[in-house]
This record gives sequence, structure tokens and C-alpha cells, in this order.
Amino acid sequence: MDISSRQMLDKIEELVLKAKQANSGDKVQGYVMAIKSLCEVMVDEKDANISIQKPITLTQPVMPATPNVEPVKMDEANGESLFDF
Repeated sequence: MDISSRQMLDKIEELVLKAKQANSGDKVQGYVMAIKSLCEVMVDEKDANISIQKPITLTQPVMPATPNVEPVKMDEANGESLFDF
């Protein structure tokens, strides 16, 4: 369920009016806590919607350099090719 910021602000305004009309400190405190909670939800929602995009950098994979290795010499081999028997 998606609740708009306008709906949240309307609810906060309603709670402020009720807090102004409250006849005891406990009721006022209850309304203030409800207002605070709604404000925190709005701030958290705003922070969740703002995502910091890190730039994507594409790099070529670095292939390790192969050292110059001389082929293995075998006495039974006829040549340098794999297919020389």
C-alpha cells in the first residue's frame, strides 16, 4: 500500500489539532508521540527513496602475464607440435 506524503501531512495536521484541543498532558503527549512517529516514517521513506548511485566503471579484466616458458623437451617426441608422435 502506497501512502502519499500529502496523506501523511493531513494526518499529522489532524493530530496537531487534536493535541491542541486535548485537556490533559497525557493526551497531548500521546498525540505528540503519534506525530513524531509519522514524521520519522516520512523521513525514513524519503531516505529509502534516495539511493546514492555509484558510478559504474567497466574495466577490462587483467590477465596475468605468462612468463616466457620454454616447452618441455621429451626424448620420445618427434617435434614441437602436440600432434607429432
